[in-house]
Amino acid sequence: MTFLWDSIDSQEEEASPPARAEPGTPVWSRRGLLHIAISCAGWLLLIPLVLRAQNPSLGGFYGGVSILLAASLLASLVSITAILTACVRRSWGVALVSLVLAATAVVVATRQNSDGDYIDHRYRAHRTALAELAREYRAGRLDGKLVLPPSLRSLSPSGIAYAGPTALFVQLWQNWRAESGTGLAYFAEPPTAQTTVTTASGDFGYPRREVGDGWWWVA
Repeated sequence: MTFLWDSIDSQEEEASPPARAEPGTPVWSRRGLLHIAISCAGWLLLIPLVLRAQNPSLGGFYGGVSILLAASLLASLVSITAILTACVRRSWGVALVSLVLAATAVVVATRQNSDGDYIDHRYRAHRTALAELAREYRAGRLDGKLVLPPSLRSLSPSGIAYAGPTALFVQLWQNWRAESGTGLAYFAEPPTAQTTVTTASGDFGYPRREVGDGWWWVA
């Protein structure tokens, strides 16, 4: 199999006189820099995909997550293959720099999806629609299980909210057995340390922090 950096290396060898053979590829050669760029580029490209998955315009919640998982798998395979190829060729400097940059890119990409960033982003993206839902709840027009309006369907995988006497709960996630979940809750009165909200069929959570306008992250 011929790689892109093989053709670049061949052109360099043809254009320059024979030199003393050295093991591996220099880090600052064109071949070395290309190898390093390929090893970490996929992870950096994940950043816009992470943001897209948090508020998908096509395919809904599961569509966004599927795209993100497929891109993560592809980035992992490309990165690992590039680093292992450098090791096989005894290009230790290229392998080390590739590993460090890939690890940094992974941290930057996954940091975009931390709990705090994720919840805040989802809330900000749907703030207007959530405010309207809260107004309907305060007016007493919502009760029991209800279907979310189209403007909020990408916020919840189930598309369902629950209105009770003390809180309006919009589920953001639950496991496949419906025994654990998290979400956003709007409270008629400020919650206390003892306040609980049913977050899934077999689970309940506590208000962790207020994200804005009376809405709290519940987990």
